[in-house]
Amino acid sequence: MFSKKHNQLLARVNFPLYAVHVLTERHILVAGGGGSAKTGIRNVIEIYELINDGSTCRAESVTHYETGSEAIMNCVIHNAGKYYLLFAGMEGNCHVYKIKYGISDEGMSIDSKQSGKPDNVKLRRKNKTDAADTGPSVTESDKPDANANVIHSKLFFDISKIDSFQTDFSEEPFQKLVRFSGSSNFLATGGADGHLRIWKHPKLNKVFDIAAHTDDVDDIDISPDGKQIVSVSRDGYGKVWDAQKGTLISDLKYELSSKASTKYRFRSCRFGIVDDKNDLSLFATLNPAVRSKPPSQCYICKWETKSFVQKKIVAAGTDMFSAMAINDNGRFIGLGTQSGSVKIYIAFSLTQIYNVERVHGIFVTGLEFLPTQEESRRITGGNETSLVSISVDNHVNIHHIPERPTMGILTLVFLFILTLFSIFVIMDTLNL
Repeated sequence: MFSKKHNQLLARVNFPLYAVHVLTERHILVAGGGGSAKTGIRNVIEIYELINDGSTCRAESVTHYETGSEAIMNCVIHNAGKYYLLFAGMEGNCHVYKIKYGISDEGMSIDSKQSGKPDNVKLRRKNKTDAADTGPSVTESDKPDANANVIHSKLFFDISKIDSFQTDFSEEPFQKLVRFSGSSNFLATGGADGHLRIWKHPKLNKVFDIAAHTDDVDDIDISPDGKQIVSVSRDGYGKVWDAQKGTLISDLKYELSSKASTKYRFRSCRFGIVDDKNDLSLFATLNPAVRSKPPSQCYICKWETKSFVQKKIVAAGTDMFSAMAINDNGRFIGLGTQSGSVKIYIAFSLTQIYNVERVHGIFVTGLEFLPTQEESRRITGGNETSLVSISVDNHVNIHHIPERPTMGILTLVFLFILTLFSIFVIMDTLNL
């Protein structure tokens, strides 16, 4: 199992962190702050560029933006082509920010200038004595050789607020979750009033207002095709909804592996396509509803998504879960806990392969996997996947799963021939 040596501190900020999101293959956005309390702690959006320093990666702040008297508690990013849209939960409202990017001309090819897209930026070669690698992406045809370093053109970001609308209508309004469906162009929000609301993009007119739960909505997620939404709540229920009709598809039911009398409630939920593109699964975490002595087990559940029959459930220790993420190819699930620990599981088998206890000083507030594309993997040192974790302890950490060894086709052929040869020698020796 991978552990401490595979994690590192990326950045330390001076405000509590509540939200993290990948912006590009080499940029992450974090947000948080002291809220409306008169503590002197500012409310901030910070964008970091990840840079390979030869053996691992480091983070360099490229944009600092203050959000005024309210802190961002949750967010999602939509790539609109020439700019990004940040949908951010701040108290009972969803604030919309436009993030425009600019690319410096230095080191950029003609193709990149014409495209204007950050992921199309090319490289140019530099001598060993020149500046270090600082750009947003790399293409296969432009890979450097062993005797040359490269410099990328650099992205600059400009953030501006363009809209705001109320998404929660409880006595003390608080938007707890926001998700965006790129395939169906809608926004889903959940909050303290227990309602699931669907807003059509780009006008952001409300399509459905579903009284989904009787208590706070703790998490929501949207299936990759945009047809299903899952919501879990402090009321103990998990439900799957038809995003096109606004109707209930199924309640999430589970059977524990032990006959415990402890009551449980869902904490987090995520859809994930596990290896095979046709195998869409739904994952969720279960925490004991009440803390007890000795503490009860927490669980990870997995359902198939046609009839939502439970496929697997595993006990995952007594440290209660606080955050969840699944990577873009569906192979790994990241989990954060109340004690500040970070765990990574194989999605297919729900086998734990990574655990670092109390890497944060207090509960984990957010997790986000970096993309599995070539550029992100190059920056982080060729790891199979990398997970960013944040907490109100003001730390941004990154956790790596090294590339697991695989047996190539030539190795298999060689072993097959070697086996046949060994059998022949043995039979010849025994005169068989």
